[in-house]
Amino acid sequence: MGCMFLTCTAINMPMLAYLRRFLVCKLPDIFREREIWRLLTSRLTFLDTKDLVCGALLIYYFRVFERRYGSHKFASYLLATCTVATLLETAVILALQQFDVDLHSGGYLPPGPYGLIFPLFVSFFFDIPRVAHTYVLGIPVTGKTLTYLVGLQVCSTSVAAVISGLCGIVAGLMYRHNVLWLGRWLAVPRWLARLSGATLGRVLSSGAPQEGSIGATLEIQRAQQLEVLEQQVLLSRARDMRRQQGQGFAETLVGPDNYWPNENGSIFGGFLRNRRQTGGRNNVEASVQPSEEQVQTLVEMGFERTRVLSALRNADNDIISATNLLLHES
Repeated sequence: MGCMFLTCTAINMPMLAYLRRFLVCKLPDIFREREIWRLLTSRLTFLDTKDLVCGALLIYYFRVFERRYGSHKFASYLLATCTVATLLETAVILALQQFDVDLHSGGYLPPGPYGLIFPLFVSFFFDIPRVAHTYVLGIPVTGKTLTYLVGLQVCSTSVAAVISGLCGIVAGLMYRHNVLWLGRWLAVPRWLARLSGATLGRVLSSGAPQEGSIGATLEIQRAQQLEVLEQQVLLSRARDMRRQQGQGFAETLVGPDNYWPNENGSIFGGFLRNRRQTGGRNNVEASVQPSEEQVQTLVEMGFERTRVLSALRNADNDIISATNLLLHES
């Protein structure tokens, strides 16, 4: 992101406007003039402000994959996919020129880090869960919809940009399925990773956030979020019970023996254990069958119907508690 903004700012300053020519990459002229380095410089930044902002948003959001893979593997992923995407795009442009099809204004490579951004959409599609929030004209709108729309906005500038985005997606698929053993041949050497960690890592590192540490993977982050949700559910139930039955029962519900985390690090197990020990005081509520709307909501989140019914019964038809149970089981 820093490279993109600095480069875009520099080429728009009168004193440094001459640097704009280094972003120009015309095929096959670069091979005749031995300026293959233009394949790299043309990938530094977008020229259009709209693409610059949208691209920066996508890079910022996709940082989650570095936490998931680790910095070394993530850097190797970017190196492999960027290289393959650039080679594929070059081959497509040269092939189109052979058939006298001009979609790139004479062979000009569209400037911008398409090979960096669009391969990550493959991991985004397969690894990030899809949770439906609402429906618009029968079309499900999820938490991933906005990200797809931003990516579509980036590659909608021209036909050449669409080709660049498609080449990036193909490169991401090739890496995911280990075509030609890309993960082995195009990987960042460990000595370079250690050197980068000792130099750039110290400069760019930051302290832990004030609100607490953040998990290094999506699984850890989800577990942390579940712990917060579980605490909120328990405290909410304790307040309700305090109002209905008095202070003593509320203290029993979330007392030290039940509130303390179990061996799995979850306080929810203590709550369920308390329900078993009390003999199920809320059997009247639990006997009520879950509504079809609640069941359908959880099924659309990707859970099996039998598990959804069981979780709703165990959670007294509380959809928030049932969601926590299903996520905790998975």
